[in-house]
Amino acid sequence: MTDSLKYSLGALTLLLGLYLFNQKTQKSHTISGSAIFSGERSHIHRVLISEGEKSLELVRSDTTWKITQADSLLIKENQIKNLFDRLLAVKMEPEPISRNETKWEKFGVDDSLGRHLQVFDDKDKKLIHYIFGNAGQDYQHNYIRELNSAEVYRTN
Repeated sequence: MTDSLKYSLGALTLLLGLYLFNQKTQKSHTISGSAIFSGERSHIHRVLISEGEKSLELVRSDTTWKITQADSLLIKENQIKNLFDRLLAVKMEPEPISRNETKWEKFGVDDSLGRHLQVFDDKDKKLIHYIFGNAGQDYQHNYIRELNSAEVYRTN
């Protein structure tokens, strides 16, 4: 075996090793928690998103969705699908980041700072009510807390 062939095989082995190590590292960064909404999407009748004094309410009438603050605006079905796919499929880490209520402000999940997401069924029964934090240590993750819970979770 020539020296150049030995160096080529060594470089190939090194690159393969680095690739496998990178794949393993990437898998360790994925969150394997539970989605915030595990119910059936067809049971959702109303969605209320609020932050401070501002709010946006979406109401389903048969198969169409409307913004209640603007009577004539209809929402495209693919936009609602995107909302459900992105917002209701948010996953929480299995273990809470904090259970200390004094740290809610740090994570942005106290009642006045956070963004509230409420989902209701056709009988106006509240299915979920989560508070999303608007503060975070990085831009890839968010913090979330259920309304009547002290536990703060990191999301995907």
